[in-house]
Amino acid sequence: MRKLTTLLLAGLCVGALPDGVWATPESRSAPLLLLIEPGSRAIAMGESYVAVADDATASYFNPAALVGQTKKKLHLSHTKWLPKLADDLSYEFLAYSQPVEGWGNFGFNVALLNLGEQIRTDERGNQQGTFRSYDVAVSAAYGAHIGDNTSAGIGLKFIRSNLADAGAGIERGRGVGNSFAADLGFLWKPVPSLSFGAALRNLGPKIAYIDAEQADPLPQHIVVGVAYDVMDTQYNDLMLSFDLYKPLIADGSFISNLAKAWADEGMSNEFKEKDLHVGGQYQYGQSAREGGG
Repeated sequence: MRKLTTLLLAGLCVGALPDGVWATPESRSAPLLLLIEPGSRAIAMGESYVAVADDATASYFNPAALVGQTKKKLHLSHTKWLPKLADDLSYEFLAYSQPVEGWGNFGFNVALLNLGEQIRTDERGNQQGTFRSYDVAVSAAYGAHIGDNTSAGIGLKFIRSNLADAGAGIERGRGVGNSFAADLGFLWKPVPSLSFGAALRNLGPKIAYIDAEQADPLPQHIVVGVAYDVMDTQYNDLMLSFDLYKPLIADGSFISNLAKAWADEGMSNEFKEKDLHVGGQYQYGQSAREGGG
C-alpha cells in the first residue's frame, strides 16, 4: 500500500464581529443547526471550503463542487456538542454523493442537532416532567457543468426544529417549527490548480414556532472563496484556501436582503459583519495527487 501523509494546516477564522454581537443577523435567526458546518477536514481548514469541497460534504458547502467527483462518496460524523455544558448534546451528519453518467452529480445529507433532555416547568417554576429537543435538516443536491471549466448546483432542504412539545403559558401552538430552503452554488476552475467558488445558503421562508407574527428568519448567508495549489508534484501537494463569509439580513425578499447585506451600513460596519476564513492542506506521498482540492 502506498504511503500517504496528510497535514491540515491550522485553519484560521478571522471573525470580524461587530460591537454587540447580539445584534448580528445570525442572532435573530433559527434554527441553530443551520449555523453548524460539518466535517473535520473543513473545520481543520478554518471552514474555508466553498472552493475546495471535493467530498460528500459538497452537498452542504457548495453543490456545484459535486461536479468532478468520479466515485461514490460517503461521509459520517458524530460530535459531542458543548460537552462541558451537558453530556447529552450531540451533532450528527451523514452525507452521500454519486455521479450519474449523462446527468451530473447528486448528493444527499442529513444533519441532526440533539439538544438533549429539558425540564418542563409551569408559570410558577414547578417541574412538570421532561421533554427532548432537536433540530433536523434533510437535503438533496444536484450539480452539473454549465461550461468547460464552470459548474453550478442547487440543494433543497426540509427543516424541522422541535424545541418543545407544548406551548408556554398563554402562547398558542407548540415550540415546533417547519420550513424549507434552497442552496445555490457556483464553481469555476480556470486552470486545474485554481478554483473559485460561491454559495448562497438557506434561502427560504421564516420558521414559525408559535405563530407567523413571531416567526424567525433562517440564517441566510453568502460565501465566496478561492483555493490554490501552491505546490502540486508527485510527492507533495500544498493547497491554500480563503473564504469570505457574509450573513444576509433576512427581513425582506431575497434580492433586498442581498442588497442590504452589502450596502445598508457604512463600509467600516459592513466589514465588521464579514468573516475571513483561511486554511490550507499539505499532502505527502505517492498518492498526493489523488483527490486533492
